[in-house]
Amino acid sequence: MIRYKVVIIDDEPWTRQVIKSLGEWENKGLEIVGEASDGEYGLELIRQTSPDIILTDVKMPQLSGIELIDSLRREGNKSLVIFISGYDNYAYIRSALKLEVVDYLLKPIKKEELNNQLDHCLALLSDKKESTRAVINIEEGFLNVSWAGKFNGLRDALYDALCSCDLQVIQQKFEAVRKLIILENQNIPLSKGNMICIYYTLMNVLQRFIISREYEPDEVFSDETTTFVFSSESTLEEMLSFVCHLYLKAASVIQELTRNRNKLDIGKIKGYVMEHYTEGITLEQTAELFYVSKEYLSKTFKASIGKGFSEYVTALRMEKAKELILDYKIPIKEAGSLVGYVDQAHFYKTFKKYYSKTPGEIREFNN
Repeated sequence: MIRYKVVIIDDEPWTRQVIKSLGEWENKGLEIVGEASDGEYGLELIRQTSPDIILTDVKMPQLSGIELIDSLRREGNKSLVIFISGYDNYAYIRSALKLEVVDYLLKPIKKEELNNQLDHCLALLSDKKESTRAVINIEEGFLNVSWAGKFNGLRDALYDALCSCDLQVIQQKFEAVRKLIILENQNIPLSKGNMICIYYTLMNVLQRFIISREYEPDEVFSDETTTFVFSSESTLEEMLSFVCHLYLKAASVIQELTRNRNKLDIGKIKGYVMEHYTEGITLEQTAELFYVSKEYLSKTFKASIGKGFSEYVTALRMEKAKELILDYKIPIKEAGSLVGYVDQAHFYKTFKKYYSKTPGEIREFNN
């Protein structure tokens, strides 16, 4: 599946969070590659990341959404744009239409409306038949400073530190990066473009390391936020501290995952499931019990058993439920709770999907 890049720009953290939670990003082949909380940083973020889709608030500090997109259009940027606003204002809508945006969504954002517009964007992108990259690659030399060579040397040293999983060395290298930038920049704040470039360069190193170890970022970071939100208040120290935290987390988690990779006893896990499947066990709980990530357990379990974890547990429950109903003549209402279903409607629905018959039909057929 072709993956398309998305940038979200809004001065309200809550709105950005709502957008991220409502969008069906992974299912649609979309990847949020950057966030900003003001128009000026948003403009620079878009210039550096070249997203396919831009979701931006209309009214923001520093630079409004209208001004931001107007600047991009003058530069020849043809990214698809969805405006978001809390104001049902005709003047805004008219300005948006002039800038050839895809749509104008009003707050509070509704899940169906957002995903419908994302589908519209995907249809338009498909018509263009443009290939995109899942990873943003900032080319060497793009950092427009005299000390770019020294920075690239530290970037390479950071990759080596990641490979060694030495947390102390990783922290030392980040401190070296911070000192280099402060010293070479003579305490003058970095330009927005260079700040963003440094961030994505460091994040590319991290992603390259994770992939080289045959993991996915989601396996390593789970539900943790891995995107730095750029704003006029952002400082170099905050950005480096955020990325350093991700490096340390990745090194620790991958070291643990690698240690457990050859230790994970699927036989023990299968035995645990067989013993507890009527208790409503979940993949997350089981992974925690065996000290592995849920993603790793899911992948390893399916490779060994031939079924996904949830699929395997469901099969055990359904077979036991059928046995209780037919052989032990247990009332149908009780059978579901006996195999771990609190919600009877959910039990009936799952049973019918598994056997293509309801529990009552199964009993009637076998009488």
